[in-house]
Amino acid sequence: MRVIIYIVILGLLLIAPVERLDVAKLEPVQTVAVDVSDGMVVLMTDTGNMGQGKNIKSAVDDLEEKTPGVIYLDTAQYLLVTEGAKQYTRDLEGYLRSSVKVSLWDGEGDVEQAARFLSESRNLFSLRRWNREM
Repeated sequence: MRVIIYIVILGLLLIAPVERLDVAKLEPVQTVAVDVSDGMVVLMTDTGNMGQGKNIKSAVDDLEEKTPGVIYLDTAQYLLVTEGAKQYTRDLEGYLRSSVKVSLWDGEGDVEQAARFLSESRNLFSLRRWNREM
């Protein structure tokens, strides 16, 4: 009886519809920047992608929709935050690891190059600590 159950389970697993993921379409992110522009939350990544929305969730949804591949925000190591976007860092905890290093950002410069400079900085707060102390 047990063998029959195993065979049925294995058969169901083999015929279940599975969406295959092309590894070439994966877009791991190292740096994420959050800003506010014209009342909209704007997310930018070091991969050159951007999304915007009324809040973090809609900005992330827009980012995922506009990205040609599959974007992985949980691979990010750095978060750049403008003064006007500080209030949104708590909402980013659901999308980024709590160990992401946070830095204030003036909105100038290239997000794609930021990781190179941020890796030299030793006094960055983790997202968890940033949200606790800010």
